Amino acid sequence: MKHSTKMLTLMIVILTTIVATLLVSPAGANKGFSVETGDIAFVDVFYLVDKALLTEDRLADRDSFNAQATETITELNGQLESLQAQLSTMQQTDPNAANVYQQYQSVNAQLDTVSRQINEGYQTLIAQQIAESYQEIYAASNEIGSQEGFTFVFATRTDGELIQTDTITGITQEILARPLMTPPDAVELTELVRLKLNYPEQAPVTEADPADAPELEAATEETIEPTPVQEVPVNEDE
Repeated sequence: MKHSTKMLTLMIVILTTIVATLLVSPAGANKGFSVETGDIAFVDVFYLVDKALLTEDRLADRDSFNAQATETITELNGQLESLQAQLSTMQQTDPNAANVYQQYQSVNAQLDTVSRQINEGYQTLIAQQIAESYQEIYAASNEIGSQEGFTFVFATRTDGELIQTDTITGITQEILARPLMTPPDAVELTELVRLKLNYPEQAPVTEADPADAPELEAATEETIEPTPVQEVPVNEDE
């Protein structure tokens, strides 16, 4: 009987401990995984990337790319114009007409290829600059967030104004980049990160942003649909 009594007492103690644990653990678990308001901060990564692209070194890289591309396009356009002018003065019976026309077609095809390569190259350059910018922003956001005592730093836009609304992809990205509840200014670290990275607030006033690439765009638009030339028959039968 004594042995049975001891076992019963031990079982009661164990059951009491389990019940007490079940009653206490939910509160303890919630406390351990809860996130207080002051633990969270926000950074507008898209805004900072825009500012990063306005830094002098990145502007200079895009300027250099655009200058080289425009020079190449201009040279090929010059060759096309010269060949076209030459063709316009030739008679159909001229034995050299077919050869000149083949040269024209060759340069025209080369121009089309180069234009496509330039556009792809420019997109690659921009992508590389954005990737570099994000790495800088990521590191600075972590450093400032830690210094300010935040546990988490989220990438989000703090306004509800949608910018890219012309395509489904663009509008979807704009929506996903914004929270449904705007964070308070007290936990907005964007300006601190911008100042730390020394990103300019605005584009230089004295020159246009090469990201628009107006000269390059105009040059490549010319090359996509070059001025057609009347085809010169290879022989009289044609």
